[in-house]
Amino acid sequence: MMTRRSWSVVAVVTAIAAIAISYFLAAPQSTEPTPSAPLQESDWVSAAADIAVEEFDRLAGPWELTLPADHGVHAEASTELWQVSAHLADEDGQPVGVQFLLFRIGLAGPDAPPPTSPWEARELYRGHVVLVEAADETIVAEERFARGMAGLAGFEENLGELRIENWSLDFPDRADADQWTLNTDIGDIRVELNLTPEKEPLRVDGDALPFRGYAFSRLRAEGSVEKKEYRRSVSGTVWFEHLWGELPIPGGTPVASDRLQVQLDDGSELSVFRSRRLDGTGTPTVEALLIDAEGTAVAYDDDTAQLELSRRWQGAQATWPVDWQLRLGDLQLTITPVMDAQEHDFMVSVWSGLVRAQGERGDRPVSGLGTLQLTGYGN
Repeated sequence: MMTRRSWSVVAVVTAIAAIAISYFLAAPQSTEPTPSAPLQESDWVSAAADIAVEEFDRLAGPWELTLPADHGVHAEASTELWQVSAHLADEDGQPVGVQFLLFRIGLAGPDAPPPTSPWEARELYRGHVVLVEAADETIVAEERFARGMAGLAGFEENLGELRIENWSLDFPDRADADQWTLNTDIGDIRVELNLTPEKEPLRVDGDALPFRGYAFSRLRAEGSVEKKEYRRSVSGTVWFEHLWGELPIPGGTPVASDRLQVQLDDGSELSVFRSRRLDGTGTPTVEALLIDAEGTAVAYDDDTAQLELSRRWQGAQATWPVDWQLRLGDLQLTITPVMDAQEHDFMVSVWSGLVRAQGERGDRPVSGLGTLQLTGYGN
């Protein structure tokens, strides 16, 4: 039965929090490398995860969301994630998608002695950026790894800046702090977006789960995509999430996930999380969250959400389910990619790209753009 619940209720929190961390759920079990074999990225991330488990205690006690302070690093947490999903259009109305994700793994807990050297690694970061431009079918993606260090990776509190190398997300602590800035460079392409929250943040209840955090389901975005040959102005909406605590990271989970975020033209937002076992046993589960224009969230589960994976695309790494048919109450949507080839050979192979949503809510047509992330297929 569909229920209307506050954000702090466990079922609702699980839907959105699991969605936010789903990229990391499909990583393979790490294995001990032989002396003659090079250490793979998934191996060292898993090794770092083991350190984090030993060094950090589970977050406990009362917690209230405090912004802008909570935009920054939470050193008491073993792992932390920030994610921006931008659904934009250029001057000609052609879709443009931008994804920015940064994941932190702590290596020294809050009780660890002070570092003995400025080069001592206290935390590791993994980031990726994906840019999709439908106008000329451009898809560029890059993955980076860095240790936490001033000017290299981490959060610089005096600037309100989250960074990995020359990618940054700024939360300025000034009178105009409601405007954030995202800057990324991928090869010769530069993306700059100014982001302004349009809804209040949704808070994760840290008393119910081993992590804390919040999400802004809608920010207004204005900015540009610049190349040597042209500069395109872009505008649209953004979904932002920030979680910290005990988050799944590469290293042995048997669960894979599919994740969909959509921002519709009627002012509503939608998140869908489909999880399944990698070995094919059991039945996939579906959890969804629908947020109306006023910010009221309604949760759906297997009993009330209808989801059909209606078409698959064969990529180099796997066969990916890229077309979805979705029904939540009186909302019916068809989800299709702006282009099929949005597969990325990151540390964990993933199909992560921009999708269109078309359908009806009752007797009214609705449409929008979204981000679909698929993991755990093929390799």
